Amino acid sequence: MDLDFFLRFFNIYSWAVASIIMIFMAAIARFYQKKFEIQTYYYLYFIPAIVFFIVLLQIFPFFDIEAELIEFFGSAISVMAGYFLYMKMVGVK
Repeated sequence: MDLDFFLRFFNIYSWAVASIIMIFMAAIARFYQKKFEIQTYYYLYFIPAIVFFIVLLQIFPFFDIEAELIEFFGSAISVMAGYFLYMKMVGVK
């Protein structure tokens, strides 16, 4: 097996794990919203998961500039969503 195969495999694997993590974050946000009646906008957490699935389905070629930008925006959105949920859960306004 060559190095290109391993790079593709680990790239797909990492984005699959990232999308599953974002789905779990959406579930946590939904639970928090239902339990404590604080608006968490849990449906917005699916946007990065969809972006990660687009990367996962290889619609864009690997290591192309468009694919890297999409991966960056998906990662940035997921970090912002995680930070927003954290701030909501600890009570910071």
